[in-house]
Amino acid sequence: MSIFLYLGIICFCLWLLIIIIKRFLGRNSHYILEKNLNKKPNIAILIPARNESLVIEDLLKSINNQTYKINPQNVYIIVESSKDPTIKIAKEYNMNIFIRKDFTIKTKGYAIDELLKSLAQKEEFYDLYFIFDADNILDKNYLKQMVYKYLEGYSLGMGYRALKNKDNMISVSAWLTFLLVNDYRNVNCQKRLSNILFSGTGFYINGRLIKEWKGFPFHSLTEDYELSIYATLNHLSTTYHKKAIFYDTSPIDYQTSIKQRSRWIKGYMLNWFKNIFKLFSNIFNNKVNREANFEFGLGIIPGVLLVLSIFSFLVYFSKSFLLGLILLYLMVVLLTIILLRKTKISLKLFIKTCLYHPIFLLSYVHSFLLFIFKKNLGWDIIKH
Repeated sequence: MSIFLYLGIICFCLWLLIIIIKRFLGRNSHYILEKNLNKKPNIAILIPARNESLVIEDLLKSINNQTYKINPQNVYIIVESSKDPTIKIAKEYNMNIFIRKDFTIKTKGYAIDELLKSLAQKEEFYDLYFIFDADNILDKNYLKQMVYKYLEGYSLGMGYRALKNKDNMISVSAWLTFLLVNDYRNVNCQKRLSNILFSGTGFYINGRLIKEWKGFPFHSLTEDYELSIYATLNHLSTTYHKKAIFYDTSPIDYQTSIKQRSRWIKGYMLNWFKNIFKLFSNIFNNKVNREANFEFGLGIIPGVLLVLSIFSFLVYFSKSFLLGLILLYLMVVLLTIILLRKTKISLKLFIKTCLYHPIFLLSYVHSFLLFIFKKNLGWDIIKH
């Protein structure tokens, strides 16, 4: 069992060293905000929505109900066929429909890019561009709250992702992944004026950047992570705003969840390997935002080291591999209780989720194996 002690010590020391280096790099290493003087920015909302007629109406209603009013014609719904029933619903709300012409490339990023290039050809530009999934719903003050962040000078901003469907322990567990990223990582990054990690949709982009890019240049399976890395490499100011609430749907069955996470892992790994050397070189080439470049360059390594050190110590001190696993399971159950303490769900679902969440996290191994061995992980339709 002594091998677990040595492994635990090595992993913990490496994790601690990373934390110390990150704090050192973070000293006087962050972006500087320049306030926007435009008090009433012109807003466009972009919604990739192929075959989303079953869910999109709730989003369109929530856009109409915003306290910060926008022209319905500034809402662009992207579909792939003139026969898509989503079009009929969009017309009822007097919102713009954009039918894609290039059907060979299926990622969400390409759909947004095609729309933006079409708008640019017509000289149609906006101060702010928001991107949502068709199954999102916006709190009535979402746009109002995000405009505050735009006025403060942030180039990109993301709102608080709340859970729309509390169907079962799978959907709640899937949402907890985003809660961990946002309420712990992003909140801490926000306090230090370091770059946040964008996850999913529900974010805005300053129109100045869209003009500069001449479209939307993030076309991978995880355009949110690709955008996060780009913002870090180019020292763009990013913000996470908990008062800007939007609701999102999580998968309710295991297979859909695995399929979705396998795509995320593929997109994450491809983007990470593509940019890892740029991120680390940026630490030495620029004094701005060195901490964020270091953090994104390491990716999930600090988390893996911490979990390995905890598990190794548990196995060593309990003198049993199986008991170590059980203790780690109980620790994750406790963490889940803490995460869920303010979430309004039934007691039965609360207990089920707490007991299932450790298994859900372990199933990322299944998703990783699927990423390795399955070649055709593309932008498939996820039924809501």
